[in-house]
Amino acid sequence: MDHTCASRYPFPIKFDEESLNKMVENAVDWAHGHGLVMRTADHKDRSDICQTAPFTLLPSPFPNRLFQEAVNIQQAINLLYFRISSDYEFLVNAHAEVIKTDDFTRHFVEILKHIHKVGLKQTKTLLIQRADYMCDEQVVGSNDFRLRQVEVNNIAASMGWLGEMTSCLHRRTLQDLGVSDEIIDNYLPPSNQPIDTIAEGIFDAWLGLDVGDVKSLILFVVEDVNQNQLDQRHVEYRIDKLSARRAKCVRLTLTECAHRLTLGGTSGYELLLDKNECITIVYFRAGYSPSNYPSELEWNARLQIELSTAVKCPWIGLQLANTKKIQQVLAEEGQLEKFLAEAKSDCVRIRATFAGLWGLENDDVSTQEIVKKAIEHPERFVLKPQLEGGGGNYYGDEVSTKLKRMNLSERAAHILMERIRPMVVKNYLIRPFESVELSNIVGELGVYGCLYGEMKMKGCKDERIMMNISKGHIIRSKCEHVDKGGVAIGAAVIDSPLLI
Repeated sequence: MDHTCASRYPFPIKFDEESLNKMVENAVDWAHGHGLVMRTADHKDRSDICQTAPFTLLPSPFPNRLFQEAVNIQQAINLLYFRISSDYEFLVNAHAEVIKTDDFTRHFVEILKHIHKVGLKQTKTLLIQRADYMCDEQVVGSNDFRLRQVEVNNIAASMGWLGEMTSCLHRRTLQDLGVSDEIIDNYLPPSNQPIDTIAEGIFDAWLGLDVGDVKSLILFVVEDVNQNQLDQRHVEYRIDKLSARRAKCVRLTLTECAHRLTLGGTSGYELLLDKNECITIVYFRAGYSPSNYPSELEWNARLQIELSTAVKCPWIGLQLANTKKIQQVLAEEGQLEKFLAEAKSDCVRIRATFAGLWGLENDDVSTQEIVKKAIEHPERFVLKPQLEGGGGNYYGDEVSTKLKRMNLSERAAHILMERIRPMVVKNYLIRPFESVELSNIVGELGVYGCLYGEMKMKGCKDERIMMNISKGHIIRSKCEHVDKGGVAIGAAVIDSPLLI
């Protein structure tokens, strides 16, 4: 039996069953040998027992025009969210109705208000972001492709190492199939360096702080248990390399932060570990989920970090800029221009990636009409709460059921988004302990960006940008009819683009 990859592939690839099995074995061995691995679902707390991360055997077709557009607008998106994060009135007003029923978001707004009242002790901030997109093909087979933003992640943008290694693996697999380097270079992006994007941002921020002879620390705020901990470690390892081991990284949960961090030093606001070592950079790989704050202890730890002179990634304003409510408000006329007044062309390009987005806090005629439409045709919409990473999204009949049951206050904590109809391609999904089959899949492109700058706050200096870069990407793919897709739960796999 001959196997072939997607019909959208720009060059033929065929192999028999025996060759497929050997390719899969080769790819799995390479993945183990090069760290394309994660902890197992049964032992999420142990790194001595690992399995390969789920991945595709081959790169998946993605329109080159859309890929380049996503990469080219990333620096403008970095700047957009950097500026939003310092607009106190905008953030508070945008979430005014949301926080009436969303306690989690309310906590963040309360911290922001407290910081605004007492004064920000550190106006420098570090943004590490991944903007996620799909290739929209509303009419199947039309080849009328459009780039559509799914969401933007300003906290704990993950899987950089897994994406980087999958790109390397796919290049190798194509070479093994006899595809010439010339053809490969024509269709694969020239490089993929998300770990450099993340690590260089953290290192440059650490390097740029005037701490004298003090050996300052970089704090990674992490979850107690994380199946993808090894992916995080590669950011540390790259910082080790960049700093020649001068920059020391420590890992604490928010609960541990509550017990071990204090404010002190000459300013009274330095962040101290065990009342001894100074922390100058705080990189949040946790803190975006209600489960990260099981008690007031953790919320107090977060407030203490925000009150300190440490550079936060992200600071509380930047995390509030990450909600679905802000995503929806930015789609309104004139909102992008408010933050990118000097770059009207960038506003046009960013707005072109937006799907339909609707706020639900009002009870006017236009809101009633869109709610009625979503109840009658739920397959055309996604109902989104404020949680980062797509947690709790509603699809299909769930949309109709939830909207019928919600009162106005509950509805205000959500937004409606036009459902994207992503381009379908074929690929082989390789998951631990599962058979490998050719599947119809859809992919979500993530583009990594980093900005380090000093915010223009009330009574503070002018805005200053020290770094604004983008050099990394990932595709996460899932089977065509799967709604909720995550790599950790096994629904999605790591992929990379073949540019067509």
